[in-house]
Amino acid sequence: MGAPILMTLPVPYAVRVVNAYLLLGDPLTLVDPGSNWDDTRTELETALAQHGLRVQDIERVIVTHQHHDHAGFAHWVKEQSGADVVGHGGLKAHFANLAWDSMEAEDQFQAGVMRLHGVPEERIQELYEISKAHRGYGGSFDLDHPVREGDVVEAGIHRFTVYERPGHSPSDLLFVDETGTIALGGDHLIGSISSNPVVHRPLDRPADPKDRPPSLVHYIDSLRKTAALDIETVLPGHGPPVTDHGRLIGDRISFHERRKDRIAEALGDTPQTAHEIALTVWGEVARKEPFLTLSEALGHLDLLENEGRVTVVADGDLWRYTKA
Repeated sequence: MGAPILMTLPVPYAVRVVNAYLLLGDPLTLVDPGSNWDDTRTELETALAQHGLRVQDIERVIVTHQHHDHAGFAHWVKEQSGADVVGHGGLKAHFANLAWDSMEAEDQFQAGVMRLHGVPEERIQELYEISKAHRGYGGSFDLDHPVREGDVVEAGIHRFTVYERPGHSPSDLLFVDETGTIALGGDHLIGSISSNPVVHRPLDRPADPKDRPPSLVHYIDSLRKTAALDIETVLPGHGPPVTDHGRLIGDRISFHERRKDRIAEALGDTPQTAHEIALTVWGEVARKEPFLTLSEALGHLDLLENEGRVTVVADGDLWRYTKA
């Protein structure tokens, strides 16, 4: 009855599946219930039935961060069961008006960032239409227990301390059991892939594309804080458990150091937009996935700017980067 039970749920995204966890005990808790999607519901109901349970039995839902493949189905589970929902304190308004108001604001912010950094307008509009089509994979709900750094959450037989770990999103949380045996990691640390430092609108101030949170700077800081914790196993949102988080974090930071130097090498003698730099580094991938590659490029440019190795030049409605 002690260890979290893994339930692998299908989601309508490139990652294909998400790790949900069932924590038996009082309160009966479901972590990251997946997307608002028929296949997700079918598999969730089947997985619960294998333990003699129904969705209506769930008493608490924990969402590790705001993305639809993790939090999108929380509203349905809450409607079916009356469960209370635990999540980042900055997301209360976000989840209350998720499907359109919050996602529209997010899309507009991300579009503004793409324009500022040179992504062609037609690609911006194409991505906007795709994002609008994906809004149905989430749903609005009341966040019953907004939590912050240092709060304690009871889930099943566990007592978790909450750690804020922004980077992959501004709302990433790490839940560490008081014994240090396990941590619920969401997408903060994944063994099989490196978490993308995705550009998001800030949770704590008005959104301005010229004042975006430096996602990768925050992510590396978060990784270093997690490396200092005594944890045996991190249960991630995707892939197998992480049993040597310190070594993995060292590998991740080394990866970003190498990528940062590659971005620096891509800087020519004339100022370039971040999208132009992404095209130099990733080629056709940057044409197909301009937002994700732009997020990656901006993250490393932020690191280089902090080191005094690049400067930003305002060129009308565009920002360009040049060697310092």
